[in-house]
Amino acid sequence: MTTAFTNRVFGCVVIKSVNSNYNADFTHQPRTLPDGTVYATDKALKYTVRNYLKKAYPDDKVFYFKTMDSDFKPRTLDESYVLYFGDFPKKSKKKDNSEPEKFYLFKYDGDSVTGLLPGQIKPATVKKYFKSLGEDSDLKQLANDFNKVTGKKAEQQTTDFVLSKLMEEQEESFWYIENGKLQKINGSFIDIETVANELDNLVTGGLDRKIMLSNLLTCIDVRLFGGTYAGQANLSIHGPLQITHGVNRYVEGIIYSEQIMSPFRNPGEKSADSTMSTLGTQSKLKEGHYVHGLSLNPHNISDLIKLSGGQSITDEDITKVKNALTQGATLYDSAAKAGTENELMLWVQLKPGSMLVLPSFVELISVDADRVIHLEKVTKILERPTVSKHIEKIELYYDKTVTQVKGEPNNAIILELNQ
Repeated sequence: MTTAFTNRVFGCVVIKSVNSNYNADFTHQPRTLPDGTVYATDKALKYTVRNYLKKAYPDDKVFYFKTMDSDFKPRTLDESYVLYFGDFPKKSKKKDNSEPEKFYLFKYDGDSVTGLLPGQIKPATVKKYFKSLGEDSDLKQLANDFNKVTGKKAEQQTTDFVLSKLMEEQEESFWYIENGKLQKINGSFIDIETVANELDNLVTGGLDRKIMLSNLLTCIDVRLFGGTYAGQANLSIHGPLQITHGVNRYVEGIIYSEQIMSPFRNPGEKSADSTMSTLGTQSKLKEGHYVHGLSLNPHNISDLIKLSGGQSITDEDITKVKNALTQGATLYDSAAKAGTENELMLWVQLKPGSMLVLPSFVELISVDADRVIHLEKVTKILERPTVSKHIEKIELYYDKTVTQVKGEPNNAIILELNQ
């Protein structure tokens, strides 16, 4: 049985990048602040975490991660929801859950049946809907069929009953029941579905956002980072795990560019160089040590969990995200990011119920010319009696073979990055 994780946490993650480009801007250069300081967005580290979770724990859902459809096109937000959870949940007016729910309209996809219109719409409402459509709308031709669907002779029935009658049907279709017999709606499937959904919204009040929220919280990245859903419904989830931009705390920040050659020529080149292979450039950072601050407050989503009955952060989630924060950047290897690796993570876990607030560790950490990571300023804060009494444990992850650390907290538990 999993246990809910309720402790608050402060810390940081250090990413080493040598002759690499950890987080490029849209000109393919390492990102820089106006004063020339090299930095990386929080999204760069979150991407490595999501990528790690998806590869290391394939049974877990990672929602905010690009997936492709059969045509190799990235899925939209709504398409991703349907991929993971099926059709969008509708609000139902049915109060008695002891009996199977009945509907007036049924969508058949060749395999299963989905019920629409759990409540009967008043004829005046249907008439008003079709009247609101433009004169040239193709949907107007469906008015007669939907008047029958919502008329006095229409009957409610369960999806199982309808499915049993459609076993020999081969194509996607819409059906309703009149005088005890199934009646098919002919016409464009997309048009029929559009009208059905719009009329369904009039009856059900739209999507059941509580169920949608509960579904999204089954995804480990949503439980950790939250997310904004702006599709069929609008949802905003304040993530418990907040990560700051990563700032290069190494004494240097030298960016260089080099020419590269493609083995192929440019087919659009009209000049004398059209017989030559295509030339290009790539930019990299000579060396950088990016420090991302992190804070974890599981109570950020406690109200949403109570409202939706969704899943909260567990001890198992914390184990997985620790692995991702200490190994994800190293795992994600590409031509541009070869040389970008996890270097260190500091995890300061407070005692249950503690309301202590700590400053960001980013500006308190430095990396000198000998690549030594200095934690003296952080340690000075953590060892204050007014602070230390709130701390349950301090974990420090790094590889002693390749990384030097000075000023680490005396009571820190030293752990290997890859364990």
